[in-house]
This record gives sequence, C-alpha cells and structure tokens, in this order.
Amino acid sequence: MFARASRILDGTTMYRVVLYALGALAAIALVLGALGFTEPFSLGELVGSLVVAVSVGLGLNVLLARLCAVGANHESALITALIIFFLVPPQELSGVWVVALASAAAIVSKYVIAVRGQHLLNPAAVGALVVTVLATVDPFGLSVSEAVWWVASQSLFLPLLAASLIVVWKVRRWELFITFMGVGLVVFLLEELRLAGWTLEAGALAQDARVYLTSWPALFLGAFMLTEPFTIPPRRTQRLLYAALVALLLNTTLLSPAAFPMSPELALLIGNLAFFPATLRRKLSLRFVESREVADHTLELVFDKPEGLHFSPGQYLEWTLPHAGSDNRGIRRYFTIASSPTEDEVVLGVKFGERVSSFKQALLDLAPGDEVVAAQRAGDFLLPTDPSEKLAFVAGGIGITPFRSMTRFLIDTDDPRDITLLYANNTRAEICWQELWAEAAEHMPFSVVHAIARERPRELPAGIEHGYLTAEIIRRRVPDYAERTWYLSGPHGMVVAYQKLLTSLGVPNRQIRSDYFPGLA
Repeated sequence: MFARASRILDGTTMYRVVLYALGALAAIALVLGALGFTEPFSLGELVGSLVVAVSVGLGLNVLLARLCAVGANHESALITALIIFFLVPPQELSGVWVVALASAAAIVSKYVIAVRGQHLLNPAAVGALVVTVLATVDPFGLSVSEAVWWVASQSLFLPLLAASLIVVWKVRRWELFITFMGVGLVVFLLEELRLAGWTLEAGALAQDARVYLTSWPALFLGAFMLTEPFTIPPRRTQRLLYAALVALLLNTTLLSPAAFPMSPELALLIGNLAFFPATLRRKLSLRFVESREVADHTLELVFDKPEGLHFSPGQYLEWTLPHAGSDNRGIRRYFTIASSPTEDEVVLGVKFGERVSSFKQALLDLAPGDEVVAAQRAGDFLLPTDPSEKLAFVAGGIGITPFRSMTRFLIDTDDPRDITLLYANNTRAEICWQELWAEAAEHMPFSVVHAIARERPRELPAGIEHGYLTAEIIRRRVPDYAERTWYLSGPHGMVVAYQKLLTSLGVPNRQIRSDYFPGLA
C-alpha cells in the first residue's frame, strides 16, 4: 500500500499534490461545518468564504496575466485562494468583502511585489497581513476581524496532519519542515515558561506541546507555506536557517514589532525578506534550438543560453511549458541542467518511454524558436571545493545529467579530479554521452564502470558488469571506495538503496551525497 501511494505521488506534480491536499481539507471542513464542528463558523459562512476566495483569486489572476502579457498559472492562483480561505475567518454575507480583499491582495502581490518576473513574498501571507493590518488600524471603524488561521483547530487536526505529511513527503523538504517544527516547539515551550515565571510543571508543558501541535498555526504554515518554492532559499544551510528564523519569530513575543503584535503571516514575510538576496532567481525565457538523440529513448534538448543565467554544475531549474490537454502532472517540471556553465547553450537530457506525459509530448513537439520559461535555480549537489578529494559518481539512467554537467565543466576549466563513474542502465543502447566519458579519461584520472541489467551476460563485452551494482562490484572495481566521496543521482528508490549499500560497506554518511531528486516534483 505504501509503495502504491508513493507511485501515485511520484506520478503527480508538486503543485497538483498541494492543490488536491488543500481541496480535500476544504471539503472536510465543509462536512465538519455541516455537522456543527467548526463553531463559531457556520456552514453557510464557510461556503460563502470559499466561493469568494476562489472566484476573486482565479478571476483576478486571469485579468492581471492578460494585462501583463504573461501566462496565467491557474493552479498557483487556486492554491493561494484556498490558503486564504483557511487563514481569514469565514464571514457573514455583509463581511465577505474581507475575504475578497485578502484574496485580491494575495494575487496582486504576485505581480506587483516582484523582481525579474518572480514574486518575493509568500502571496497568501501578504493577503492575510493586509487583513490583519486593516483590523489593527481600523481607520473606518469597520470592526474587521484579523487573520486568525482558523485551520489550526482541534477538529481539523487529524486531516491537516495527514495533508501536511503528504505535501512534505512530496516536496522532499523534511529537513526544512522538521527544523521549523522542532525549533518552533522549543521556543514555544520556553516562551510559555518565561510568561509563567519559569515555574510551569511537566504536565502543563505537555499540555502546551499539545496545543502547539493541534491548535497553533505552525503545522499549516510549515507544510503549505514555508515550503512555497519561489520563496525558499536554494541551498540546504540557507533553508535550515530560514526555517529556524521563521519558527523563532512565530513563537516568541520578544521580537514583536512595536506597531502591532507578531502574527504567523508577518513572521513568514520577515523570513522571506531576510533571505531575499538568496532566493532572488529570475524567470528566463529559453529559445529552443534543436533536439539530438544521445541514446536509446533519450534526447538532448538544446536551448540558447539567455543572458543572466548563472548556475553551478549539478543544479536544476523549474521548467514551465503551457500546453493544451495537460495531464495530471501539469505544465511544470524540474530538470537538472546537463550542460556546463562554460558552454554557450543550455542542454537538458530527457528520457522518453513508450508512454509519455503531456509535458514530455509538448517537449517533443517543440519547434526551433519556441520558448520555454525556466526559473528557481537551486540545488546542493555540487562538486567539492577541494580538488584533491577522490570522487565516485553513481548514476541510474537519466540520473547521469548532473555528472555530464560536472564532467564537462572540469574538462573546460582544466580542473582534473580523480573520479570513478558507476553508470547503471538496462541496455548498452541507453548509455548517454559516451564520447564525453572518453574525453574525460584523456584529461584526468577518470574511469567508467558500466552495469547493464537486461542483457545476457555472455553478450556483454569484457569490463561491463551484468545486473545492478552490488557490494562485490564496488569492492572489486573501486578498491579505494572508503576513501572516496560518493555522489548518487537517479530515481529516489535507487538512491536510497545505494545509500544503504554504501553504509553497509562502511562508507561514512558524510561521504555520501544525494540531492533533492527534481523529477519527483
């Protein structure tokens, strides 16, 4: 059952998973409202607020997209509107304009508070803050209710917990989420101790911990808003500091601004601003040049390199390609950049099976001159700074792309490294960029170990291993394996399996590197 759920999640884009999770949570809230479990909010107020938040969000997004001559991302707008629904208290008919204002402010912020085509602040947090400021200042005596994050209620805790875990599982940001929740819990409990004069009993602390998990905005904020891709820092250390900062701001009054108390949305926005220099990654339009077959069922898609694109070997981009009839995986994908920063073109390596998604079909249908939007450069899967460090690259199938980028970069910059590449494929025809590996061997201590799983052993030339990589193969072909730093790239299941294999061989965890596998998102 777990494996089947994992396959379903892996076959659905990150945006769709978040959208479905929020939609399911909204449906559950309506059912609970019908049963009287969402007091003081009635079912009618819930329905009215939901309809207004979604209608205003989607409608305004279409209008602004046309005015700005950009593509309207309906999934993103709907996600923002649903989050607003859970943050701003449901209103009676006479007050539903507050929900409309929050939804409108959130969508407008995507277009106005933006640099290089990328929004800088979490849109839903902006919408919630506008309502909170209006409620605090109340210049017209309207008695507006501030954003109360009503989703953080005991009646919704279990479905919210399930939805949150599904989202974090999908986006593979466990370290970010756990850091945020853990630091937040510690600060929350210390704050309760401080306010109680440092005299709380253990039972009271346990009750406070329960409140933090079941009735505090941390869970929803951490899963659905902190992980928002455009405002999250690109590097691991930055992400952990970002999570810790927002957790600290959220859970103590010591750092509240003088003007008005700290709120969850303000804590998140301060975090966005604090890490703004790190998260500023412009949106770029890349012009398609041509496709080249580099292996069986594998194409090299070539684009002109736009001015302003800077990246390190091993990093990835989010690619957006609107197309008619998009399937459940949507119009966005994460692809590792297969080209080197030293090259004048941007190259993607894409594997195409017998059945392809609508997105990959749209890639196949690209004509020279067509444009694709790329953004969110990120990734920690980088070469070590010490050139004397011995390396071992393990690639499964199309997981070879970051190593293509790294190897080309090392050759072009005359930076020889001691590298062993262990490359697993089903057949020899699936091996990509063989000329590059041969060229690398002429410039540095670079050797390749091929493992072929679906050809008969007697048909394989000498030197090619049959089956999958095993401990015996590693010991025999990489005798100094314990001295090397291992880089693993490929399907998530393969990476996990080889992490366990290397650990069983005594390779320390500090010498095993794997990165967020963008294909799953």
